[in-house]
Amino acid sequence: MNTNCKKTKTIVLLLARKKREIINAVLTKLPYYRKETSKLLSVNLSELFDSMLGYMDNGETASLPAFGKAVARFREEENLNLEVLLESFDETRQTVAGYISELPQSAEEINESLASLNEFFLEIQRYTWIHAARFRDIEIERKDELLHSLEENRMEILGRISTSFAHEFRNPLTSIKGFVQLLERRIPENIQEKAYIDFIHQEIQGLEENVDQFLMLSNTKNHQDESAGPIMLHHLLLSVTEAFRPICSENDIHLTLEIRDTLVTKGAEDQLRLALMKIVHNAVDALMYVSYERNIFIQAKSEDDHNRIIVENNGPRIPEYLLETIFEPFVSTKELGKGLGLSVCKQVIEKHDGRLNCTSKDGMTVFEVCLPDYSGSTVC
Repeated sequence: MNTNCKKTKTIVLLLARKKREIINAVLTKLPYYRKETSKLLSVNLSELFDSMLGYMDNGETASLPAFGKAVARFREEENLNLEVLLESFDETRQTVAGYISELPQSAEEINESLASLNEFFLEIQRYTWIHAARFRDIEIERKDELLHSLEENRMEILGRISTSFAHEFRNPLTSIKGFVQLLERRIPENIQEKAYIDFIHQEIQGLEENVDQFLMLSNTKNHQDESAGPIMLHHLLLSVTEAFRPICSENDIHLTLEIRDTLVTKGAEDQLRLALMKIVHNAVDALMYVSYERNIFIQAKSEDDHNRIIVENNGPRIPEYLLETIFEPFVSTKELGKGLGLSVCKQVIEKHDGRLNCTSKDGMTVFEVCLPDYSGSTVC
């Protein structure tokens, strides 16, 4: 607040007479001055000049917040760098200060006027900075909402395509499976061709599992959702772990399972089994790249009325850029991976009102599954 207004009144009157001259002098020094925006800039500088004179004359500050907001909006519309804009304020201040210094007034009046001028531009810069930050926050929020909307639309479209794709494949696959079974009945057990039929069955089963994965990318319910019921997670983890014992033994992987509590949730057991199998399989694959001691540690516990399953391996660190998108469809850490496994896991677990998170650092990658208790009243 200017406390020496009386000493600056004469200088304010003299500056008012030179208003047009000063504005023109400032315009030519602005780095963002263009002929097509000269009229708008002149209006803005005229308003700035009037506010400056009001501040120097009687300490008037009421117009400063609005002017700071107008300048911040101008910056947004013209896509100007904030630092460049603030520097132009300083250039304007120096230009006005040069005019004040040349006036035939006493040193005391000139010094008081320069002090008041400096105070004014500090206030203007402060309000401009405040409103520029607010506009930036609004823009960031708007872009976040847009990205979220685009992500939702993308997942919805992907879900529809996946469902359509899965159904288009399932129907002919069912027919093929039926005809193979008819052929199987006509082939004696003791001939070589029976092995080919068994191989066809295995391939059909693999295709069916892939089709089920595509169905799980969709939020719509499928045939497995109809069988939802109580799931004893500790039993499920035991069976999943045992399924990986042979491959872990063959590849010198030390697999440890620690179950601290009786864990119960509800949902489609086959879906959760698939999700857990894929998470553990991902850990096994990661350890194939290391030559040192290979460890997988699985811990299951009840904590804060939630069921938590932690799958930890000491394989290579997952790069930061991959961690951000690792659960998105078609993103894979493997050279020839389809990029559906972890995406399916996340979709399945979220469909069961749970969460799946991943953290990774040198020598430790952790996948954490959080599922609600049986009542379903508490969600992670």
